[in-house]
Amino acid sequence: MPETRLDIQIEAPGLPEGSEALMQRVARSAARIEGVERVTAGVRVVDDVAIHALNKQERGVDRPTDVLSFPTVNYRRGTARDNEKLVAREYDPDTGLRYLGDIVISVDRAKEQALEYGHSLAREIGFLTVHAMLHLFGYDHMTDEERTLMRGMEERIMHDVSLDREGGALSDQELFDRAAAMLDMAYAPYSNYRVGAAILTEDGRVFTGCNVENASYGGTICAERTAAVKAVSEGARRFRAIAIAGERGPAWPCGLCRQVLREFGQDMRVIVGTKGQAFEVTTLNELLPHGFGPEDLGK
Repeated sequence: MPETRLDIQIEAPGLPEGSEALMQRVARSAARIEGVERVTAGVRVVDDVAIHALNKQERGVDRPTDVLSFPTVNYRRGTARDNEKLVAREYDPDTGLRYLGDIVISVDRAKEQALEYGHSLAREIGFLTVHAMLHLFGYDHMTDEERTLMRGMEERIMHDVSLDREGGALSDQELFDRAAAMLDMAYAPYSNYRVGAAILTEDGRVFTGCNVENASYGGTICAERTAAVKAVSEGARRFRAIAIAGERGPAWPCGLCRQVLREFGQDMRVIVGTKGQAFEVTTLNELLPHGFGPEDLGK
């Protein structure tokens, strides 16, 4: 059964790496939280000139805006979740999905707003995708009641895709607390030593992990690598920091974990401590001096 997905066309440069995967994840999250299945939309990423022309042509607005949405469904009342029959009429037999409209995002405006609000471009692209998808689902912000409802949905989706807090505002203590919270999820029946980790990515997302032991011992994976694999599988490629919390004493990363982390950020901060106690802060460069990374392969 096909899942919700976007048909993305990049017509202007400047998107950060992983943006398309982020937009796809946002669309799936939005559809799931709204309660609709197997939907699709077209997305064009353009510059200010192109979105200015569309605004003037379609809306009579003589200026560029950050995002435009063109829904195919005219919801009589409520949103997509309340209008399953109307949504079902948009079924496309070629894709097996219900086509709900088109989205246009200006990467130029996204860059300006990311700078203005003090967060990453990836987070701004994620938010604009959330906002546009909700318009396709029938949400609006013309009245206070509509605006409150839409804002609540935006916050739920941004939290679901780990974009609710911008990374630059996340303190070392908050990141360490995220790691410590993962101790309860650890599977450590052989060592009885639980470890939690939390990785902060360059685009401001946080991914957590715990150690997962295995009866073969060799199949065991450390908390750091669990978090790293989760982050990479969701499109992250650069890490700013990692916090590692031990249950009984600080859990400094093993050599293999240091090498895995080196792949995604040699200058990342490393925050290590014991739950409920003070932590230490260093860098991966200090833990793995003269490390070997992707840039060395061509030498």
